[in-house]
Parts: sequence; C-alpha cells; structure tokens
Amino acid sequence: MMWKFKTLFTIFLIQWICFFSNAQSVSYSSHNSVHTYKSKDSFSSYEIQHKGKIEVTENDQAIKSISSGGFLKVSKTTFGNKRAIVIESTSSGNLQYTYYVGKKATPFTPEGKAWLADIMLDVIRKTGISAESRANRIYKKSGVDGVIEEISEIESSRVKSRYFEALLGNSNINNKGLATIAKSIGTSISSSSERGRLYRKFSNKFFNNDEVAIAYFEGVGRISSSSEKGSILRHVLKLHKLSDNMMVGLLEACTRISSSSEKGSVLREVNDLFSNNEKVIEAYFEAVDNISSSSERGSVLRGLLKNNQLNGPAMSALLKSTGNISSTSEKGSVLRLVLEHPLPNNETAYKEFFKIADRISSSSEKGSVMRKFLGNTELSSSNVGVWFYESTASISSDSERGSVLRASYEYLGKYTEVDKEFFQTVKSISSSSEKAYVLRKLLNNKDNISESLLLGIIETIPNISSSSEKSRILIDVIEVMPKNNQKIKDEVLSAAKTISSDSEYRRIMEKIHNLE
Repeated sequence: MMWKFKTLFTIFLIQWICFFSNAQSVSYSSHNSVHTYKSKDSFSSYEIQHKGKIEVTENDQAIKSISSGGFLKVSKTTFGNKRAIVIESTSSGNLQYTYYVGKKATPFTPEGKAWLADIMLDVIRKTGISAESRANRIYKKSGVDGVIEEISEIESSRVKSRYFEALLGNSNINNKGLATIAKSIGTSISSSSERGRLYRKFSNKFFNNDEVAIAYFEGVGRISSSSEKGSILRHVLKLHKLSDNMMVGLLEACTRISSSSEKGSVLREVNDLFSNNEKVIEAYFEAVDNISSSSERGSVLRGLLKNNQLNGPAMSALLKSTGNISSTSEKGSVLRLVLEHPLPNNETAYKEFFKIADRISSSSEKGSVMRKFLGNTELSSSNVGVWFYESTASISSDSERGSVLRASYEYLGKYTEVDKEFFQTVKSISSSSEKAYVLRKLLNNKDNISESLLLGIIETIPNISSSSEKSRILIDVIEVMPKNNQKIKDEVLSAAKTISSDSEYRRIMEKIHNLE
C-alpha cells in the first residue's frame, strides 16, 4: 500500500513542478547598443546582457572573441543559488573574466569555466549571439536540415529570424533547400511580423522555380495575421513575374486570409495579371467566393471585368460567384458590367446569366439589369428570348416589368416561341393600366405590325380586368387591323364580348361597323 502512495505522490510532484516551471515570463530590450534578455519562472531566473560582436567556439561552450568595447554578462539564479559571469574585451583584444558565486568573486578557472560551458548553449539560443557564424558552421556540417533542426531548439522568433537570414544569405543553397526554408519560416517562427519581414526581404530567392515558390506560398498561408499575409502577397505581385502555377499558389494563400478587405486588396492586384488558365480560374474564384463582404466581392469582380477579356470558363465562374453575393445592388452592379463584355457564344452562359438575375430581389435593380441586357445583347436564339421573358416575369413590380417589356419590342416578330412568352409575361402583370400601356405602345412602335403579333395583342386583351382599358386598346387595334382579315375581326369581336360595360361594348361595335 505504501509503494502505491509513494508512486502517486511522485506523479503529483512531477506534475506540480512541470506546471509551475512552465509559468515563465520572458522579456527582451535594447538601449544604447546593449541588449538585455530576462526570464523568470517559479524556480529560476536568467538575466543576460551583451554588447558588440560576440563569437563562440565551435563546441558552443566558450567565448571565442568579443569586439572592442563589447561584453557579455550572464546571471542565473536557481532555487535561490545565484551565479554570474562578466566577460569583457580589453583594449588589447584579450578577454577578461569575472565570476561570482552569490555576491562573492571567485576564480574563473576551473569552476567558472565549467559553469560557462554548461550554460553557454542556452545563452546562445536565448540571445542569438554568434547566430550568423553558427548557422554557417552548422550548414557546412549538416546542410539546411541541420540549421532547421537547430532553429527548432530556439524559442525566440527574433533569434530564429537571424538564423534564417544567415541561411538565405548563402548563395549555394539549391531549390530543395530553398523550398524547405520557405516552409520552415511559416512553421518555425510564431511571430507574424518576423515571418512577414523575412518573406518580404528575401522574396527574390524564391521565384526562379515553381516548386520553391509554391513552398513559399504554403509558408505565407500559415501566417495568422491578415495584414501581414496581404502585405506579403501584394509585395510579391508588384515585384515578381509569376507563372500560372505560382499564381495558383498565391491565390491559395490568399484564400486563407480571413479579412475581406485584405483579401479583396490582394485580388484587385491579381486582376491586373489574371490568366484564363483553367487552374488559375479555379483558384481565383475559390478565393473570391471566400470573401464574406458583398461590397468587397463586387469590387473585385468589377475590377476583373474592367481589366480582362474573360474566356467561357472564366465568365461562367464569374457569374456563379456573382450569384452568391448577398447584396442585391452589388449583384446588379456586377451583372450590368458583365453585359458590357460579349457573353460566350453558347446558350449555357445566357442561361446562367438569367439564373443569377432571378436572384435579385429588388425590382428596380433587376429591371435595370434586364434593360441593360436589351441594350447590349443581340437575340441570338429563340431560347435566349424565352429565358429573357421568363426572367422578366419574375420581377414583382408591375411598373418595372412593364418598363422592361416596352424596351423589348425589337425582340418580337423573329421567333414564335419568343412572341408567345412575351404575351405570357404581359398577362402576368396585375395592373390593367400597365398591361394595356404595354400593348398600346407595341401597336404604336411596330410599323406594319404582323398578323401574329396583332393576334397576340387581341388574345391578351381579355386578361385585362378594366372595361375602359379593354375598350381603348381594342379601338387602337381596330384602327390598324387589315379591313379584309376576317380572322382578326372575329378575334376582336370575341375580345369585345369580355367587356362588362355596355357603353364601352357599344363603342367597339360602332367602331367595327364604321369600317364596313
């Protein structure tokens, strides 16, 4: 029973020690070229000060040299026991050692020398002294992987950066090594600003090879700060010519930016360099579709349309992305700009366009888009015309629906299916005055109106509820209809019978009688 108690107590003691030893505070500061490191936990404390260029021995256990006027001071307290050492460079270039145990100066050799050897690697990793020469030494012995392994033993992002800088200053590193470095900057350094500084400063190292550049963007994508990520990507876009594969890597990193404004800012820069390459299109619109802000997404898509001639797949992807914009005004704004570019010569693009237009809830916005369509697009097939009127019929406002229909008269008379859909859309208008106005304007705007259109107008009249409106449009019809066309005359008489007002009905009969 006793051994169980001892085991449990030991486990508890280890956990207690680990908990409190992890509660560590660390600070760095610099003043008048003197750099200070301080750390403290529940059992020990460190204070290190250094000035000047300090080089360490190859075994990392002693000081090799200190530049003139420089020094290294190390003080460590463990469980109340304090030791300290001061190493200074003399005027003659020699090193002078002063070693303390508590407050008492003690000969440096052998105890102080042994203590320095014991803590030296820890001091090196905490302060970054001799970082450049150590990185070069480790690289010569163990290559890039050896330096990366050493960096993993260092806590400070600032110190890690110095080792990466030393690596990247080496012109002999191959593409595989550069790719490893690019990824490691993103995984090894916790500070977004330090990562950003390195990626910007050494970006010219990473864009002579697709694989290296893609590794670079993978590392950039791991940065948590949206502003740093955006800054790096904009920097790259301004300074480097990117292959399609590199652009895909950049866009994938852009997708991982959480801020809509930062993401939009990067994509607007991409717009100037957009490629109709299939992979670029896919990566670009994945990034766009991850923008939550309607105004940002609209701004990006309008910028793309203004600067580029999109191929079929790119235009299709743009339309789908536009459909996912929640703001009606932004959706309408993009669709109107789409119409200033020729849609791909296939019905799929037109069908997609009307599908997106039908997601516009605002009648005025949708009416504006449909009128823009009429002004910028030829009727390429009967299907396009039918889809146009089907989409127009879903506009909730009678006045907007009527306005679009009045602007569409040039579409009529080419395809029977289109004419039929036009009159079906007229019938969908609930307002008698608006419905009649559309029909009267059609009569006035079509010289030598065809029999089929005239019959379409007459067949639509019974759908008007107002007797006076029915009468007015029938009189207009009688004035333009061929006098010897019995079929049209019979249809007029049939429509007249739907007029409930006796006086209006008599007006129609008198008008017909006067023609005979």
